[in-house]
Amino acid sequence: MSAALADALRAAGFPGVEREAGLVHGRLSALDGEFTAEETGGAWVLVLSRPVRASEAQLAGWQASHPDTPLDIHRGETRLVLRLAVGDAAGLHRWAALAEAAVLACNGWRRGQRAGGEGM
Repeated sequence: MSAALADALRAAGFPGVEREAGLVHGRLSALDGEFTAEETGGAWVLVLSRPVRASEAQLAGWQASHPDTPLDIHRGETRLVLRLAVGDAAGLHRWAALAEAAVLACNGWRRGQRAGGEGM
């Protein structure tokens, strides 16, 4: 089950793909963007969380640009979730683009929230 998902993520070019107890971990790049993926209910569910709490306005702005893939706040972090049909290799490439856009947005929002002199 998760072996096929892990293989599909590797084939799509995601680095750092590892399986752990039914959950697959991967990265958007070698430097950043760790996400999880699992096969559940006949779908691949990919999740990326970032350590920033996006404002309602920021979430609405994202929603306006990405109406079929909204962000939400989960456990205090901004989260992107995408459900794909099992075997949807093209969807994995879509995930890469959406998740990269979410990382860039969240990084910008985090910079806007930090105090002067505070690191990332």
